[in-house]
Amino acid sequence: MATSREDIIRQLDALEPAIRDRFLEAIATLVAAAEVGRLERLIRDGRVPDVLAELGLSAAAFSRLVEAIRAAFVAGGEYEARNMPRIPRRTGGSFRLLFNVQNPRAEAWLREQSSRLVTAIIDDQREAIRQVVAEGTRLGRNPRQTALDIVGRIDRQTGRRTGGIVGLTSQQARYVTNARAQLLSGDPDQLREYLTRRLRDRRFDGIVRRAIAAEAPVSLKDVERITGRYADRLLRFRGETIARTEALAAFNVARDEAYLQAIDTGSVAPQNVTKTWGSVGDARTRDAHAAMHGQKRAMGEPFRSPTGALLKHPGDASLGAGAADLANCRCAALYRVDFLAQGLANAA
Repeated sequence: MATSREDIIRQLDALEPAIRDRFLEAIATLVAAAEVGRLERLIRDGRVPDVLAELGLSAAAFSRLVEAIRAAFVAGGEYEARNMPRIPRRTGGSFRLLFNVQNPRAEAWLREQSSRLVTAIIDDQREAIRQVVAEGTRLGRNPRQTALDIVGRIDRQTGRRTGGIVGLTSQQARYVTNARAQLLSGDPDQLREYLTRRLRDRRFDGIVRRAIAAEAPVSLKDVERITGRYADRLLRFRGETIARTEALAAFNVARDEAYLQAIDTGSVAPQNVTKTWGSVGDARTRDAHAAMHGQKRAMGEPFRSPTGALLKHPGDASLGAGAADLANCRCAALYRVDFLAQGLANAA
C-alpha cells in the first residue's frame, strides 16, 4: 500500500491531541502543587532563581509528554514499514520490514529530541518568571499578587488554578504583562490595542469598551479575570503548537528511519530511494513550503527551503532549521523505492 500526504496528515491529526494533553496535564499538575505562601516569600526575598525549583519544573515533570512523543515516533516508523513494499532478498523472495524502535540511531534521536524540548521549556520558563517578577516589582504589586500571576488563581467553579504564566513562553508571558498594562492604563488607544489581541476572550470586550468610553482603567478585579483567561488561551495555543511540531518531527523522522533500517539490511541501496516534499497547499501553508512542493531528493540528501534551511524531511531540526520552517508545519515527504533497479542490482 502506498502512502499519501493526506493519509499522513490524518495520522498526525490523531497523534497530536495526546501530546497536547500531556503537556497541559504536566502544567496543571505543577500549578496544583504550588505553595503560594512559599512562592510569595521567595519573591519578597528576591530569590527568583529558587522560584523555578519551588514550582518543580524539571525533566521528571514532563515524563508523560516524552512518552507521548515516543508513541508518535513508534507510530511513524510502524506506519512506513507497514506501507513499504516488500523488500526483495538477495537470495530470492522478499520480506516485510519490521520497524525497530530500539535501533541505536532511533533511540539516540528520541533521547536528544526529548532533552532538547524539555530543556527549552524550562529555560523559557525561567525567563518568563523573571519577567513577571520584574514587572510586578516595577508596578509595585505585592509579592502575593505576583505569585498568583505566576501560578494562577483558584477558579471557584472548578477548584483548579487558572490564568497563570507557568507553561507559557517568555514571549507569551510578555503578551500577558502587556495586556495587563493596557487594561490598567485608562488610555483609550491602549485599551483599543488590547481589543486587537487574537486570543483574547471576546466575552470581556464589553467591559473594555465601557472603559474606553469612560477613558478610565478597567478595574483590577476585572483585569485579573481578563488576563487570566487570556493566559489560559495562550497556554492551550502553546500546547497545540508543541503537539503539531513534535508529532510531525517524531512521525517523520521515524518514517525516514524506517528506510534507513531497510538500507541497513543491505537489500535496498540508498541510491534507489527517493523522497518528494509534499505541502498541504492551503491558505495556512508557508510560502516557503508551498514553493518546495514536489522537490525531489535522493535518500541522504536534504531538502532546501527558500529560507536557506536544510531539512532531511518535514520537521527536521538536525541541520539547523529554525521555527520559521518547523513550527506548525503540516508537510510530508513521500518515499519511493525503485524496485526495478533494486531487483536488477540484486540479480547482478
